[in-house]
Amino acid sequence: MMIEELQHLKAIGPIEYYLRPDKILTGNFTDNNPKITAENISNTLQFFKTYSNEIQEPLCILINFSALKHLPLKARHHLRSEQVKEFSPYSKGIAIVIENSISKLLGNVLLSVVKGYNIKLFNREEKAVEWLKRL
Repeated sequence: MMIEELQHLKAIGPIEYYLRPDKILTGNFTDNNPKITAENISNTLQFFKTYSNEIQEPLCILINFSALKHLPLKARHHLRSEQVKEFSPYSKGIAIVIENSISKLLGNVLLSVVKGYNIKLFNREEKAVEWLKRL
């Protein structure tokens, strides 16, 4: 998908968030070695909640984790927080694209700590989009 087709919504830390024409909210890292913090996660969840309330429906979210090489311990702990648990009603599904072994490991960490969500890992963005469109 060309960047011109995307509507820029917000930048939070190392991620730029866009709305695709098919109404899938997508996050793209702004560099090749991004650093995610607990504050980034908290701000992202608040943004998703606000945006979901604005459009009055839960979100389909697509994030490509391929550039992510490390998820700090504090960020992993934050993924177990009440704020993360409270976000569930605002999400129809979260598709995480992983294209290498490091991002696969991080994706599996996310699956193990984030409960109560419709989250699925994919090797290719096209398959992730197909899944989200079926929700």
